[in-house]
Amino acid sequence: MNPRTRRLIVTGVLLALVLLVVLGAIQTASADEIEAPEGATPAVGMAYASGTGELWLAGPRADRGIVTSADDGREVSFNAQPESVQALAWRGDRLWVGDIGDEGADRDFVVVYRLGSLDEAGTTYHAYDFVYEDGPRHATAMMISGRGRIYIATAGEEPGIYRAPLEPSRQDMNTLVRVADAPEGVTDGAFLSDGSTLALRTAAGIEYVDAFTWEPLVTQTIVGAPDGESLAVGPNDEIIVGGNPALRQTQVPSSDTTVTLTPEPAPSESGNASAEPDASPSASVDAVEEPVREPGPARTGTAVALILAAAVSLAAGAVTYLVKR
Repeated sequence: MNPRTRRLIVTGVLLALVLLVVLGAIQTASADEIEAPEGATPAVGMAYASGTGELWLAGPRADRGIVTSADDGREVSFNAQPESVQALAWRGDRLWVGDIGDEGADRDFVVVYRLGSLDEAGTTYHAYDFVYEDGPRHATAMMISGRGRIYIATAGEEPGIYRAPLEPSRQDMNTLVRVADAPEGVTDGAFLSDGSTLALRTAAGIEYVDAFTWEPLVTQTIVGAPDGESLAVGPNDEIIVGGNPALRQTQVPSSDTTVTLTPEPAPSESGNASAEPDASPSASVDAVEEPVREPGPARTGTAVALILAAAVSLAAGAVTYLVKR
């Protein structure tokens, strides 16, 4: 084979591989988009059902006691009269609804509902009433730990993370105790499966926090996203974020990173999932209350990285083979 023909073949192989990489990246990007059913967004909260992997949304009708499945648009109503639903969380086999909004800081108490089966169009519920130890607060996020403890993150001035009793009463008022400061602009949150990492959707992006020390671990800055996005953690620690109106899937980063979104015509604002930390510098807790620390946040790669690695390997092999011919 003459040198000119060999160079043409090598160039063709490399261009084909580059094209495959680009197409692979485009497919991966499109797969990260999740289409919500019509009328289900904007959502102020969302949570994954741990058993079925079904994503539930607190959409435009949440304050009328209705939650919606993001999978098929199915609606389930609970016969309550919430004032300001702001969050959803999943624990065991039940969906919890956080009626915790209080922008005027004038509610005597806030309510968390534990729903019954979601198999029918209507379901029952248990209601738990809560007051803050330091007075009324507007909250936008509710998380439930692996041990079943409710955590609530407040917004506005002096935002904080508050912890409920491990076994709240359905008859008496329950007190929410402040355990840590919250980042500015929290609109939702969820615990990862490791039991010690809390993902919070903040004004800047997604902040991952060590819930033992309440120190930040890593931050994913998000540029160009609508205000008031919600967040949920999927079965394999994938992060679902958005709901105002689009939903996106992302992964837990291994280091600080920035994601820039293409602006879309965005409608309204929204405002909100599960494992366990009970220890904190500002709270006195028995050692038995602490969760078992697993290895840090899940570190997951992407399909694009695998495609790039394969492409480079193939290209190198092709070039070497053709040059030696």
